[in-house]
Amino acid sequence: MENKNIDFRAEQLHQEARALGQTGKYDLSISKLQEAMKIQPTWAYPVYDLALKFYKKTDELEPKGFFTTKTAIYSLEGEKLGIFPKGLYLTYMQIEWTDDINKKHEIISFLTQNVPDFAPGWKELADISEDETVRLYAINQGLSKKPDSQTEGILLINKAIILNNNQDKEGAKQILNTLVLSGNVTKSNVELAELVLNSLL
Repeated sequence: MENKNIDFRAEQLHQEARALGQTGKYDLSISKLQEAMKIQPTWAYPVYDLALKFYKKTDELEPKGFFTTKTAIYSLEGEKLGIFPKGLYLTYMQIEWTDDINKKHEIISFLTQNVPDFAPGWKELADISEDETVRLYAINQGLSKKPDSQTEGILLINKAIILNNNQDKEGAKQILNTLVLSGNVTKSNVELAELVLNSLL
């Protein structure tokens, strides 16, 4: 739906919601977006922004990470800024939703080939590949793409595991110790890193 066909009040509420969101007033922003959606239910932008605001509100409540919130914000903000194509996060989520391994491979291949700067796509390639050389390549690619903290933590943990498997226990320990002491990773990353680290001792 083009903006010229949008109800003036709905558009006004949408702009107010964005302004509130930029100042961290997520509850008010969400309320404005919900009002806009009631007035113009077929307009996609308020729905899209509402998803992002809900994730940001969750992140505010759980700053050390809550499930895939960090990755969701990274993806949706990237879409909003034009860094990633619209609908990318929805495509990415289909990897988790499908039980078809061939479909998973198909989506991951699409992401890494068509949106190579999207770090979570490389994380998924590292997770699904059985070839250690491919896994390490995917991990290093993902780490070079400025990943969100959740994705970065998983990539580093997997890299440490590969190093340990290749008799570089000290290199693995160094990565894991640095991760545990870092303030820029999620709580689940730290817990998993500690678990892996203890298994190396």
